[in-house]
Amino acid sequence: MKKIDYFDIADSHFKKYCEQIQFKTHEEWLKLRMEGIGGSDVSAILGHNKYRNAPDVYDSKFKLEESEPSYAIEYGNYFESILFDTFKWKYSFEYETLNYKNVMFRNYFIPFSQASVDGVLIDKTTNQVGLLEIKTAQGKKSSWYYDNGDRGIPREYLDQATHYFITTGVDFIVFYAQIDYKDRDDIDRDSEILKPRRINREDMLDYMSLVQQEEFNFWNNYIMKKERPPKRVVY
Repeated sequence: MKKIDYFDIADSHFKKYCEQIQFKTHEEWLKLRMEGIGGSDVSAILGHNKYRNAPDVYDSKFKLEESEPSYAIEYGNYFESILFDTFKWKYSFEYETLNYKNVMFRNYFIPFSQASVDGVLIDKTTNQVGLLEIKTAQGKKSSWYYDNGDRGIPREYLDQATHYFITTGVDFIVFYAQIDYKDRDDIDRDSEILKPRRINREDMLDYMSLVQQEEFNFWNNYIMKKERPPKRVVY
């Protein structure tokens, strides 16, 4: 029996929607982020992010943005590869998990729409192409429990997933989240990994239209005109 080339399945899908821009260094990645709207920008543009807003996204497109070191960022960076390998092994019966870590996807038809992802998935039953998003959260009041809506995914990550559907044309996205209980003394757990939470493209079509409209407005009326947008708070 001929061995299935899952990278070929993935690349055949992506070449219909977006180019793959290779980068080697963190600085190259930061510069590429300045050239378009990425997944982490969307919730801020929509006013759904408590820590970042539309003016911050605007500033990041004209000045190289580097995050300040913090426990949460360092924790997430350290555990990302561990969680990737854990998912790949544990769910190998269901998905083929592929590493596209040094790739920026840029949509052919919407050149400012781009995405860097944690992993690419192939559903072994259907051969559909999807994405893996790895998240880490602090456990005191994790939004994965307290603000997760009807899909069990925090709103800002639904925004990110919607943008990825637009950019890459994938059929589904799986979130794999770890909750860190560093500051919890009332439970006997250091951390826990939540079960994978999957959303399908077909269920997000209406929201995709809304997000795409908002992104076009932000890029064409603010970035292209070099006019800083007002702060927007919806939450």
